Amino acid sequence: MGVTAYDNVSKQYQSSWIDNMGTSIMYMTGRHDAATKSIIFTGEMDDPMKPGTKVSLKEIIRITSPDSHTMEMYEIRDGKENKMMEIVYTRTR
Repeated sequence: MGVTAYDNVSKQYQSSWIDNMGTSIMYMTGRHDAATKSIIFTGEMDDPMKPGTKVSLKEIIRITSPDSHTMEMYEIRDGKENKMMEIVYTRTR
């Protein structure tokens, strides 16, 4: 489950994510990129594969239409981004 919000004080977007693949809550901050109609987040979480360490993360939310957006999540290991998931959200009426 994910939550995305805009913080008027810090002028940043915030994202949190939790699921049953790990035991920690992931937290990231990001900024809107008007040119690509996306919000790009960065952060880190506890590494479930290596307890006691952290793994860097990147999340991109792209607004694809007034009724849909796509979320992509990447883990970054050894400087390489690996896509962990992609979710396409569509508004129903």
